[in-house]
Amino acid sequence: MDVPGYGTTGLITYMRTDSLRVSDEARSAANAYILEAFGKNYLPPQPRYYKSRASAQDGHEAIRPTIPSLSPTQAKGTLSPDQFKLYDLIWKRFLASQMASCLHDTVKATILAANEQDRRAGRHYAFSATGYTVRFDGFSRLYVAGTDEGDDEKNVKLPELREGEQLGLKELLPGQHFTQPPPRFTEASLIKNLEESGVGRPSTYATIISTILKRGYVARQQKMLSPTELGETLTQLLKERFPGIVNVKFTAQMEDRLDEVGNGKADYINVLRIFYDDFEATLDRAKDEMQGVKLKLQEDQTDIPCDKCERMMIIKTGRFGRFLACPGFPECKNAKPLVVESKGSCPKCGNTMVQRKAKKTGRVFYGCSGYPQCDFITWDVPVDERCPGCQKTMFKQRGGALKCEGCGYKESGKKG
Repeated sequence: MDVPGYGTTGLITYMRTDSLRVSDEARSAANAYILEAFGKNYLPPQPRYYKSRASAQDGHEAIRPTIPSLSPTQAKGTLSPDQFKLYDLIWKRFLASQMASCLHDTVKATILAANEQDRRAGRHYAFSATGYTVRFDGFSRLYVAGTDEGDDEKNVKLPELREGEQLGLKELLPGQHFTQPPPRFTEASLIKNLEESGVGRPSTYATIISTILKRGYVARQQKMLSPTELGETLTQLLKERFPGIVNVKFTAQMEDRLDEVGNGKADYINVLRIFYDDFEATLDRAKDEMQGVKLKLQEDQTDIPCDKCERMMIIKTGRFGRFLACPGFPECKNAKPLVVESKGSCPKCGNTMVQRKAKKTGRVFYGCSGYPQCDFITWDVPVDERCPGCQKTMFKQRGGALKCEGCGYKESGKKG
């Protein structure tokens, strides 16, 4: 990149590593910037050193800015919006990793409340709040962990409170809570889980996610990755037939063995022999047991009759995506594109809206069924609600706001 005042320079170090090692030169440069920008209090008493996991690829330094003093604001003019977001994240996390600790005071407050009648009768209601107050912001002045991953903080920041202080009631919100299942993985949380389990490398995470999406094992539902019936069925089948392989420990252990081969600590022929002797016997047994077995997925059944033989068509997946096919193949070879209708109608021509997927990313978008005569498309989700102004279909944007694509009317924060 050509950065004013710095010339042509690379902004970050090698990005395909999971090492946590930082050179002394980079640490000194970071400390000099922290001292100048934030003051002496923000330098830790001792330099920060982080130990890489035993399975980490440590041939390169940790991902960091090549010039710690080059702030994202200075580089912004030469970067695209996506490049700026990435550099801003890397720069902030690296500088924060070299700063002094953030000091919190954990607080549990008990609040006694009563109306006039209860107070005279000596009754009261107790409310409690647990959180923290910040004694010294430290690295959190620059970066707060979790803000880039969508994580909710377990504790909340509380204002300064004094014992016996009179508090005014702003609002009382009654609520009932039920036990919730664990949340679905997002791409970020899945990568974090793979990393903690020792599965894969930074250079393979993108491929892992794109593969399970492309093959239909999971589907994107907004930010979440939701398993499909195909993914659940195939996983169960593989776990039953290959219990020694389809588990997290096997994958992590195999990566460790391959690292030992790469480091010259193990002979690759012995490693392959230990693996293949068991695998060959398991594979032969699975071939015999699965002979002639055909999987029928509920999600692949449709109520669309075949134009030629009137059998109910099924959904199949080919090299160009999902399509409708006659179950009577090879006697009947009828097939046609799969069109998934969505709610609402096209604001331009009034035709039905259909759901489509971007070829490269698999991201769902919505378009007019009259394409190519009508070219209306949108990333926003069509809903049943109609615009109070022009009576056209409303679309739900990220964050829940409803918008009319016809006249531009908006309803902030309303869920469709």
